[in-house]
Amino acid sequence: MLHFEGLRKKIIKNYFTIIIITVALFEGLFIFYIQNYYYDYVRQSLKGQVDYTNAVYNTVTQEGSSFEMKVKNIIDKENVGAKSKYAIQIIDKNKNIILDSYGFKVKEKADFEDVERALNDTKDLTPHTYRMASTKEHVMSISVPLKTNNIIEGVVRYTVSLDKIDTTIFKLTLGLILAGICILLIAISLSLRFAETLIQPLRELKQFANELAHGNYSIKLKNTNISDDEIGDLAQTFEHMAAEIDKSEKLKEEFISSISHELRTPLTSIKGWSETLAYEGITQDELDLGLGIIQGETERLIKLVTELLDFSRLSSDRIKLQIDMVDIKNLVVSVVNQLKVKSAEKNISLSCEFEDEAIENVQGDKNRLRQVLINLVQNAIKFTSEGGYVKLVASQGEEFTTIKVIDDGCGIETENLDKVLDKFFQEDYNKAGSGLGLAISHEIVKLHGGNMILQSQKDIGTTITITIKNKLIESI
Repeated sequence: MLHFEGLRKKIIKNYFTIIIITVALFEGLFIFYIQNYYYDYVRQSLKGQVDYTNAVYNTVTQEGSSFEMKVKNIIDKENVGAKSKYAIQIIDKNKNIILDSYGFKVKEKADFEDVERALNDTKDLTPHTYRMASTKEHVMSISVPLKTNNIIEGVVRYTVSLDKIDTTIFKLTLGLILAGICILLIAISLSLRFAETLIQPLRELKQFANELAHGNYSIKLKNTNISDDEIGDLAQTFEHMAAEIDKSEKLKEEFISSISHELRTPLTSIKGWSETLAYEGITQDELDLGLGIIQGETERLIKLVTELLDFSRLSSDRIKLQIDMVDIKNLVVSVVNQLKVKSAEKNISLSCEFEDEAIENVQGDKNRLRQVLINLVQNAIKFTSEGGYVKLVASQGEEFTTIKVIDDGCGIETENLDKVLDKFFQEDYNKAGSGLGLAISHEIVKLHGGNMILQSQKDIGTTITITIKNKLIESI
C-alpha cells in the first residue's frame, strides 16, 4: 500500500507540477501553431483570390466592361473552375447582396468589416474571421472591390467555412490532451518509482540509525538497496561511523579493564606493605624496602591520575598554555638527566645531541613540553630491551624547532601506526599504562602549533618526531 506522505509526497508533488507545466506549455504552443498553420493557409488562399480578381477583372483591358459583365464572368468562372470551395457574393456599393454563387438575388445587407474595407478601396485587404449570426458557422471572408473606369461599383466577396478546420483542430487538441494524460500517468508512475529508490535506502538508513541508538554497532547495511550516489556516500559514512564507534567502545572497554588493573596493582601493593609494616618484628631493611615500594606505587598512581585529568581537560578544551620563553637545549638536557637513573636500571644508553650549535629560545609552555618529552622518553625506555639505546636529537629552522626521540626497541606493527596516537590505544595491553600518554602529548604539541609523526619498524626501532613553532601568537 502506498502512503503519499513525507518525502514521497514532496517528490510526486514537485514532479507532477513540473510535468503538468511542461505538457501544458508544449500542448498550448503546439495547438497554437496548428491553428495558425491551418488558418494561415486559408488566409493565404483568400489573399490569392484578391490577387486573381485584381489581375483578371480590374485590369486596364477590362476597363470597358460593365459591372454586370464582370459580375457574370466572375460567377461563371468560379462555378465552372476549381474554386468551388469558396462561397461567392456580389455586393453593390450600397452593401446590398445582389447575387451569390447560386445565382439568386438576396435581399439583405452585407454589413461586414471586409466589405467596408473593400468599398473604401483599402490597399491592404485582409481576411475577416467571424461566426454567422444565423447559422453560427465559423467562416473567414475577404472582399475585393470591382471597378469600372477606376470607379468602385461593387464588391465580390469570397467566403470559406472554417468548421471542418475547427473540427480537425479539435480532434488534434483532444488527441494531444489524451497524450498529455498518458504522459502524466507515466510521469506519476516514474516519480513513484524514483521516490521509492530514494525512500527505500533512507528507510534502511533510519533503521540503521535506530540500531546504532540501541548500541548495535556491528550492523551492516544491505548494499543491494544502496545506490552509488550521495545516498550511497551517506550510507558508507554511517557504516564508517558505526565502525569507529564500535572501535571506540572496544577501546573504552579495554581501557577500563587496563585502568582497573593499573589502579588495583599499586593499591594492592600499598595495602599489602602497609599491613606488613604494621608488624612489630619487622627489620630496618624490610621497612626501607616497604616504604620504597609504597613510594614508587604512589608515584605511579599520581602519574595515572594526572594523565586522566589531562585527558579530561583536553576533551573539554580546558588546557591552557602558560606561554614563556623556553630554552630547548636546557630542557632536553634536564629531561635526559632526570631519566638517566631509570634508563640505567635497564642498562639502556640515554643521550642527547644538537644538530645546530645555536638553538634559540622558543615561545611555549615549559612544563607541558617537559611533560611531552618525559612521556616519550619513558615510553621509549619501556619498550626498549636491555643493552639498547634511546637518543634525543634537536634541531631548529626559521619557523619550527624539531626534537626526535629515537630508540632501537621492539617497534610498532605497521597496521597500528595510525592508531598509536588514538586515545586509550595500547598495542600490548599486558604492558603497564593507560594508553593516554601519546594522545595527550600529541594534543600538547598541536597546541604549540606543531605536529607529531611516528616512524617505526617491528623489532628494529621507533622514531617519534615532534615539531613546535618557534613563535606562538600571544593570545594562545
